[in-house]
Amino acid sequence: MPTSAVALVLQDSPQKLGLLADGETSNRFKSEVRIAQNGITPRAALNSSTFWLIASALFLVGTSVHGCVIHLVPLLTDRGVSPTTAAFASSLVGIAILFSRVGSGYLLDHLFASIVAGCFFAAASLGMWLFWAGLGGKFLFLAVVLVGLGMGAEVDVIAYLTSRYFGLRSLGEIYGFFFAIYTLFGALGPILMAKGFDRAGSYRLVLLCFSLGTLVAVALISRLGPYQYSSTLSTNYPVEAEAVGTN
Repeated sequence: MPTSAVALVLQDSPQKLGLLADGETSNRFKSEVRIAQNGITPRAALNSSTFWLIASALFLVGTSVHGCVIHLVPLLTDRGVSPTTAAFASSLVGIAILFSRVGSGYLLDHLFASIVAGCFFAAASLGMWLFWAGLGGKFLFLAVVLVGLGMGAEVDVIAYLTSRYFGLRSLGEIYGFFFAIYTLFGALGPILMAKGFDRAGSYRLVLLCFSLGTLVAVALISRLGPYQYSSTLSTNYPVEAEAVGTN
């Protein structure tokens, strides 16, 4: 009987009563609470229009840039470029991706994320348009670099947008959704490129569709609006987001 009475009032964690464990400071406890509350659940994210704006943009960009990069060598040789030069152009993609990831990360710390993402996506769209236009010489190499820049920015852009519009509470899971969309539909791009070439005898039609689709992605990203979460933890959370996230 005494044991049962104790069990009714005993709590296994002081935090459940708003208290601190022995030796812990109030600042640490408050920081942990803020981290837990600073964001929304994956379910709430999936029910938001912001999630689907970003997801749609990533679908379009992922499909387009992967299609171009995977088919880059046959795309160039189809334009009369030698296999050796086409292989060299492929190496430019890797260099462009490297600079894009470093550069986009730096720019995201100083500029609004929609602007940064829109610029890199627009660069990829311009590169695809140059391919479609059939311009040769240095324009072909410029097109390769522009598509590489658009492809390389995705990791920084996805992570940054996720943290600013959905917070840190479920950052990993929501980021996983976005990256899965980008990569899975990226596998669709090469298939569309191959089908388009088999049907039309050239890549031009698919390239035009990819270029326009990437411009649509720029328009979608531009509609995201202001950040919902800042880079610093605060006790002032978006009321609607916090309410939904606790369901």
